[in-house]
Amino acid sequence: MALIYPVQSDAPEPDDDAEPVFAELAADLSDQWLVEVAVGEEGDDACFGPVAARLAWDLAVELDDKRPDWTVSIVPLYVAEPADVIIELFEAD
Repeated sequence: MALIYPVQSDAPEPDDDAEPVFAELAADLSDQWLVEVAVGEEGDDACFGPVAARLAWDLAVELDDKRPDWTVSIVPLYVAEPADVIIELFEAD
């Protein structure tokens, strides 16, 4: 699976069948998200959005299911925080 999405470093490990908590993604990072798709070495890349966290996740999972050899990333479009605050979201002390 080549599905990439942000996870905070202090977040508990989810159960294997647990759904992502989209409200937390939106509240912690961004209301708007992009789905980035890389399909090959020749620069065949695309970016779709902005969309809500749930729509981004659904699109990324569907793309990954149908084309597992592609790299699909879900990224926040906008974070209204300085770099140090963003770093703290992802790094453990």
